[in-house]
Amino acid sequence: MGNIEFNTQNVTRLLRIANSSSNWISNTQTPVQIVQAGYVRDLLVYLTGTVTVTTTALTIDSWGPWGLIQNYQINSNVQASIWNTSGIAAAWIRDLLMGLEGMGNTGDTNLVAEQGSAAVTSIYAAQLAAGSGATTLFYWLPLAQKVNTLDGYIGIWDLQDPSIQMTLLYTPNSPTAASPFNIVEGTANTGAGLFVQTANTATIATPNMLITRVMYDPPVDPRDDPDFGYVNSWYEETWQTGLAGSKALNWRALANSGYLCRLLFGVWDSGPAAGIPDTQGPGSNFINFTVGNNAPVYVETIQEFRERSSLEIGHQLVQGSFYLDFLGRDLTMQNIIDTFVAGNINLQMNLNSSLGATPNGKVVRQMIQALQQ
Repeated sequence: MGNIEFNTQNVTRLLRIANSSSNWISNTQTPVQIVQAGYVRDLLVYLTGTVTVTTTALTIDSWGPWGLIQNYQINSNVQASIWNTSGIAAAWIRDLLMGLEGMGNTGDTNLVAEQGSAAVTSIYAAQLAAGSGATTLFYWLPLAQKVNTLDGYIGIWDLQDPSIQMTLLYTPNSPTAASPFNIVEGTANTGAGLFVQTANTATIATPNMLITRVMYDPPVDPRDDPDFGYVNSWYEETWQTGLAGSKALNWRALANSGYLCRLLFGVWDSGPAAGIPDTQGPGSNFINFTVGNNAPVYVETIQEFRERSSLEIGHQLVQGSFYLDFLGRDLTMQNIIDTFVAGNINLQMNLNSSLGATPNGKVVRQMIQALQQ
């Protein structure tokens, strides 16, 4: 069993097959069973619904509109939590990986040919003007990670095995318990990733979640199976510093938790109400990531981060969000952080001025865990 054999010609075939669709039935967590078939690599989720805007137009929260989903979880009966993030963080992950491992565009970018210059609303649309119209959002939830050191994808799930079950759970983000769901977070931006409107009257009717599996046919010969010895996970956490009034934000990795591959992190301030601007980061250690005896790994100003982002992913993430990539564009394990060996793994952001009274923030980590560590 190994990735070299699995990647050999005529051993398997990559498939993209609809799993199911799920209508929002309440503003609480809703489970979706993943079909027990094939070797699953990714889940794609398309949120669609008709938005009605009355009285005044909407504006989008600076982290919106991806907060329409409050939380995504992916669980299996053999691994309690494979994925646990907000919809906002899921959008950050998608945009980062589309840059690092894709073509450099983002989930709300429609790149079209000259002859098809109209926006492709079937991939992204957000109704803002008064009236009714479609809203379409796309989330990519990768279960596996390509690692060239290990000759292909690791973290693929064998759902052909009847003893393994997988469930996607999503939680809509609305104060309304039934359709039509209110999607306005208030009259001012709060960082919830929804919409802002003075009238508080925008709703989405009968929103639907279409789930698609990216998967492989099982090889005829089990000796050609991929390496099932690793699990790839994404987890969202909070900064371990109280954010209100703070200028120095800290996060520390959990020891003995696996291989740290990437970090996504962000800060939303309440004054002004938006993701923190670049004026917060002129200092030489705006981003400061250290291991062990405070040995520096990343020490950057905001300008240096912007340059790195342009070089590595070809675009900038939304205002107030940042990333560190230890896999690199070559997707090797050379620079990943082994939490079993490296101690005192710390991320710090040093801001130019104190945050307001009601900020919020996120730290999202990608982990690879060996099942026989």
